[in-house]
Amino acid sequence: MRNLLRKGALAALCFGLPLAAASAQDSGNVIKIGVVAAESGAFVSAGHTLPAGVSLAVDEINKAGGVKLGDKTYTLQLLKRDDRTDIATAIAATQELVRDEKVAAIFGSETHDFTLAMAKITQPAKVIHIAGNSTLAKILNPQSVAAGGEDHYLFQSEPQEFQRSGSTARGVLNLLTPLVGHPLKKSVVIVGNDATGQFLTSYYVKALKAEGQEVPDIIFYPPDTTDFSPFLTRAKGLNPDVVHFWYNGDSTLTALPQAIELGVAPSYFLFGVDPGIWKQRGLSADVPVAMSCVPLCWGESSSDKAKDYFQRYFASGAPKGVTSSVSLLYYDYVHFLVDAWEKAGTTDPDKTVAAMEELHYKGVVSDDLSFNPSHQVTHATEVCAAAPNGDFKCSMQQPPADAPQ
Repeated sequence: MRNLLRKGALAALCFGLPLAAASAQDSGNVIKIGVVAAESGAFVSAGHTLPAGVSLAVDEINKAGGVKLGDKTYTLQLLKRDDRTDIATAIAATQELVRDEKVAAIFGSETHDFTLAMAKITQPAKVIHIAGNSTLAKILNPQSVAAGGEDHYLFQSEPQEFQRSGSTARGVLNLLTPLVGHPLKKSVVIVGNDATGQFLTSYYVKALKAEGQEVPDIIFYPPDTTDFSPFLTRAKGLNPDVVHFWYNGDSTLTALPQAIELGVAPSYFLFGVDPGIWKQRGLSADVPVAMSCVPLCWGESSSDKAKDYFQRYFASGAPKGVTSSVSLLYYDYVHFLVDAWEKAGTTDPDKTVAAMEELHYKGVVSDDLSFNPSHQVTHATEVCAAAPNGDFKCSMQQPPADAPQ
């Protein structure tokens, strides 16, 4: 379909916005797309990956000849906006991109509640909106995304949370058990106490229990915590086989050395921490430590496609961060969107959605990326474990078919 290079009070704010996407082809030979992400503020470690991943895809597409719609060729123009990890800024940036810049599509934000707020603006304006936030499951369903539905132009580029949590939990336990040397029976989850942490943890605890784990407690800490000793002491008193540091990779890397010093558990799991960061920072532990990537790892991977992608990604100037892999929740979908436009022969939003609903794309994350009737995808998650001697083992974990009860 494309050449080989391409393959490799919120609701009130949006009333009266023009239908920006419908006129995307009327401004010369340029199609504008936008990114809203935290390039500063508390969530920058994930936020900087969105514009980097989308920028790489845009550069590849333009160098490969642009977007061909009928007998015309268009160049993609990327407009980046920093939401500064502030929801009011994210809303204002989205309004500007939709109303003033008349973008055909928006990617982001990586912050869960921000995306829900942004969708109040993008959807009435018929702007294609792609985000990796699993909390979109709160609003996406076959009725809401159907023609005329309030979320018809909204797509979730990360698996449903029960799938991501299920594949992660299974992979963590499978990799840690032989390294610990005995069956793992008790897990304690330590997580930042914010809306995203609460939402994600509810799924992860169910996934752990589905794998036979006893989960005696969930320990929430304030998001700005730097001294984790009170929370770790509480966890140690529960005699866990595994302590799972969930959700925020930056906080996790602050908490883990304190946990090791206190001898809290015989093994640990770090969500969203890439083995590359583990190596880059010279980290070590005298017990096994598992890590998961969202969705594939850059510092150690079992996927040749991921290795090739991250070589190009970092060569483009993107920093090697804790959650650089999040970029893949956006990179593949720029190519996916362009293929949909070319299939439809237009950037008309309704025809684009119809094409996206039928498209199967061979990307980095999966050889068969496609959206289900709720505009959600399914793909594997990569989990790795570091042995006390420093050796790494990684494996791709397929998601469960059904949500645990």
